[in-house]
Amino acid sequence: MPTLAAGNKPGCVLRAAPPPQRQAWGFTLLEMLVALIIVGMVTAMAAFALPPSENAQMQREAQRLSALFDAARQHAAETGVPLAWASGPRGYAFVQIGPQGWEPVDSDLLRPRLWPWVGGGREIPPQDWRAALGGEPREAAYSAGTVSVSLSEGGVRSLGTPPSWLLFGSEPVGGPVRLVLSDGAERDSIETDGFAPFVVSRSRS
Repeated sequence: MPTLAAGNKPGCVLRAAPPPQRQAWGFTLLEMLVALIIVGMVTAMAAFALPPSENAQMQREAQRLSALFDAARQHAAETGVPLAWASGPRGYAFVQIGPQGWEPVDSDLLRPRLWPWVGGGREIPPQDWRAALGGEPREAAYSAGTVSVSLSEGGVRSLGTPPSWLLFGSEPVGGPVRLVLSDGAERDSIETDGFAPFVVSRSRS
């Protein structure tokens, strides 16, 4: 016959205590989402912290030159004064004929600058534009660091300028132009037929 423990009243039913539950060590969906977001943010920050590859620099520079060439062509047409894109192993400048000969164009947009893979793409004081070029190539194709620059169409063949210079006349239209940047693996071509805006295309070398 069952007995009642002290303090228990007659008629009470004794119930067994539920077994202790084991603690769950898994992750909830919310915790996993938070972890994925944190990993994504860290990865993105690391990607921005890394310096861009030379190949990416070349592609971005081709896009920049395309926009600058359009601006230079418009500037020459609006002012009625021809200007030239003078380039060399270290960088380039947009120049025009002045009282003292070739001098940099008075435009913040068309300031002299170094090639990004040579000098980080930084701008150069206008008065130092010749030093920024790093020399004046005698051929339309030359090496700028590890990237080759080739002006296959549109090079200036007059005014005593090197063939690597590109002339923008005072007329809104001109002849075809094709400038190619190549790192040995990829080629970025900046070109126009003389009427349409400059465009950039990429191909394998």
